[in-house]
Order: sequence, then C-alpha cells, then structure tokens
Amino acid sequence: MILDEQHPGPFVYTDRMSERISEAEFQQHAEKAIAELERAFGELAEERDIDVQVEGSVLSVTFEEGEPGKFIVSPNSSVRQVWVSARVSSFKFDWSDKTPGFVYAATGETLRQVMTRLTQEQLADTTIAL
Repeated sequence: MILDEQHPGPFVYTDRMSERISEAEFQQHAEKAIAELERAFGELAEERDIDVQVEGSVLSVTFEEGEPGKFIVSPNSSVRQVWVSARVSSFKFDWSDKTPGFVYAATGETLRQVMTRLTQEQLADTTIAL
C-alpha cells in the first residue's frame, strides 16, 4: 500500500490519552460514563424492547427487539480503558482530557457516539440518539 498525501492511511487519533490519569481519576470518569449510558439506554428501554442492567461497574444491554444481541460496557482499570463488546466486535476507549471523555482511538469517536452508532445498527433505526 502506498501512503502519501492523497492516501494517508487509516485515521489515528493522536491525543495522548489514559496513561496520564490516576486509577482514582479513571474510576471516577468510567463510573460517570457508564451511569450516563445506563440513563440513556434506560430511556430507550421505555420505548424499545431492551433490558438494561448494571452489576458492579459493568453495563449490560440486551436487545430482544430487532436482531437479538447484547452489549457489554466495562472499565478495565489496569490499562485505564473502557471496553465495549457489541455486535461481534470489541472496542477499547481511552480517556482524553481534550475531548473530555472516552475516545475510540481508531476513529476519534467518543464512547457515546460509538454506542449510538452500534445501537442504530442493532435496531436498524438511524433515528436513535443516546
């Protein structure tokens, strides 16, 4: 593959992330992010056939409507990342002070943006916004 100005290669988010925050800061940011997603999915569950649960600090969203499936969002303190398993893929999000929020380095999308996109795909409904 030739990489040049016209073909620069894959997008790489270059903000230096998670390695600079403490475990306590990470836990605080992760708990807040998971709580926000729990609220957003909880609101969606009032309209759609999904089940939302948090056990410990792990968020599980089970879809009964559309294509059956499950999303798992969990903090990984040892590497200061939030991990998402959804739609036969996994995503690892690093904290960015610049955003501020958890960011998927491969695309530069925030955790909420990725979760919205995955939910839209899961339910085949592009009008969904978390």
